[in-house]
Amino acid sequence: MDEKLLQYIWKYRLFTANNIQTIDGNIVEILDVGEENHNSGPDFLRARIKIDKTLWVGSVELHLKSSDWNKHQHNTDNAYNNVILHVVYQYDVDVKDKNGIILPTLELKDKINSSLIAEYRQYMESTHDIVCQNHFAEVDLFRCLAWLDRLAVNRLEKRMQYIEKQLANNAAYTEEVFYHIVAKSFGFKINAEPMLLVAKSLDLRILAKQKDSLLQIEALGQAGLLEDDFTDDYPRQLQKEYRFLQAKFKLQPACDYAMWHWARLYPGGQPHIRLVQLAALIHQSTALLSKILEMDNIEDLRNLFSLTASLYWDTHFRFDVPAKQKTQKKLGKDSVDSLIINAVLPFLFAYASWQNDTNLKNKVIAFYESIPLENNKIVKHYTRLRNDFSNALQSQALIELYESYCKPRLCLQCGIGIHLLKN
Repeated sequence: MDEKLLQYIWKYRLFTANNIQTIDGNIVEILDVGEENHNSGPDFLRARIKIDKTLWVGSVELHLKSSDWNKHQHNTDNAYNNVILHVVYQYDVDVKDKNGIILPTLELKDKINSSLIAEYRQYMESTHDIVCQNHFAEVDLFRCLAWLDRLAVNRLEKRMQYIEKQLANNAAYTEEVFYHIVAKSFGFKINAEPMLLVAKSLDLRILAKQKDSLLQIEALGQAGLLEDDFTDDYPRQLQKEYRFLQAKFKLQPACDYAMWHWARLYPGGQPHIRLVQLAALIHQSTALLSKILEMDNIEDLRNLFSLTASLYWDTHFRFDVPAKQKTQKKLGKDSVDSLIINAVLPFLFAYASWQNDTNLKNKVIAFYESIPLENNKIVKHYTRLRNDFSNALQSQALIELYESYCKPRLCLQCGIGIHLLKN
């Protein structure tokens, strides 16, 4: 037993409530357990409780032992003077409020089903990634999907916070903010930060002036990868172009080689490849955000990001190092969907909120629902337990479920965990 579980039991009345009495024998009738308090002060506020035919309205405080009241120094705290009932798992001593009045105390130890405590303990001590995995499929589909809908919105709102802050600080440069978000996503987590530094070091106005030349966009070597003595003509040409552009625009490299991560990456995910694919996007797309806002079809959005690196990269993954076989370095379907899911759609949702555009919000949700379920480790955890999930909105919700509830073991705050423990 812990206090979180005791609060959960009180909140959902998961105890025998017939003929209950305070420690001194007064009959207790619980009309309203009160509202859970997530701030400082008593655990539940505005409770309505009859004690020996007298109706009391006020706060309820819960402890594992009644002596915890004094241990937590509530007996000297004015915030607890409105407590009308002290609910404890185990009574061991009478306690008083600051005015010296003995608090009515209700002991629940013998009024709670032992199987509930055992199940909760099993959850908390489980070594499984999803502690309720043996019962996850038992939750009815409507309840499960309703909870996932809420989690999907929560995840979007979390991502919105950073984006809305950027929009608020750069209200006149919405396209630039979008370009930064998209560029960062080309790093796919492991190289996200250096990709963002590169993007921020290159004003869109500079890129616009070189837009007609893919070579010149690739040559804007802010990534710090054009500093070697190369043997291939292509990197030597880039190096020459960069030195010219560096002097023209007074540029300084945003990164150096050491900032980039190379280990545990597929060859097609190497920094050189992602940078030239981003260059291809800039080369083909003027006013990228404006173009996307006009799209109503997910395939049009996918086609925009179906990028292919320039010809040199058909036979290379890095400068001067020939690949074993010739392959086009095209951004794959899963990578395209990942960019859309993790960068484009969160930005559009934040932008819609910023502009109070309900239609755009609905379009973003529709886009999410038209993209297949993501195929990553976290999502696979849940799809092995049940096969009711089919789209990216649900997979984003499952990631949120894992990161915010399953991993930190917050079963008592999870819609699924609450349902399973109640039943």
